[in-house]
Amino acid sequence: MSWRIIDMLRCKIRWIAGIVIWLFAVVGYAAPKPEVAGYVTRVRGEVVSEAATGRQPLALGRVLYLGDRIVTGIDARLEARMRDGMVITLGEKTEFVVRQVAGVTPDKNNSVFELAKGVFRSVTAQTEEKSQPREPCRVETPVATIGIRGTELWGGFNLLDAGPSTLDVVMLAGKGVYVESAATGKRVELKQPGEGTMVKGTGQAPTSVKAWGEKKLQAAQRTVAW
Repeated sequence: MSWRIIDMLRCKIRWIAGIVIWLFAVVGYAAPKPEVAGYVTRVRGEVVSEAATGRQPLALGRVLYLGDRIVTGIDARLEARMRDGMVITLGEKTEFVVRQVAGVTPDKNNSVFELAKGVFRSVTAQTEEKSQPREPCRVETPVATIGIRGTELWGGFNLLDAGPSTLDVVMLAGKGVYVESAATGKRVELKQPGEGTMVKGTGQAPTSVKAWGEKKLQAAQRTVAW
């Protein structure tokens, strides 16, 4: 092989390498950065965030991003304040996903989260701009969607050993909550503090609304107590 041919091959290899490096630079530059959704305000035990960038332990002051899946370990707790003013507390063995946050996700005026398993308590902002009314915040679960407006509530699975696919929801204070079955579309409204409902697994409708007894209320509160 002549030196001329070798030089031509070397030039072509350098040209191809340059194109590859340029493409990586363009893709890296164009990749959207994750939006900040909120911040960790309190944490106990083993709590991690799972995202496309990997698995990271969560500590006080840690930033949460849209798309983060928060996973709590045994006897762990996490409290976070979202940028829409909502405060969320997670109990042990919980998986909770930040889907969208009002004012952060483009063209969205409500927040959406996902509870895959475990328990949570949320306190939503009480004040809303009349000129820009928000849709209810939603927490989606495998069996039902929880709609929240200006409310403190508790929701979770397997309360008092009801079963890992049985969802309980109770309104603790505020304006109102709805629970809508993912399978049947049936919806019930919780309008008074202490009112609750249950969805007994996939394909089931929410039970009739009724006031929870003190034993059940205390059991729910213990799951998110510090």
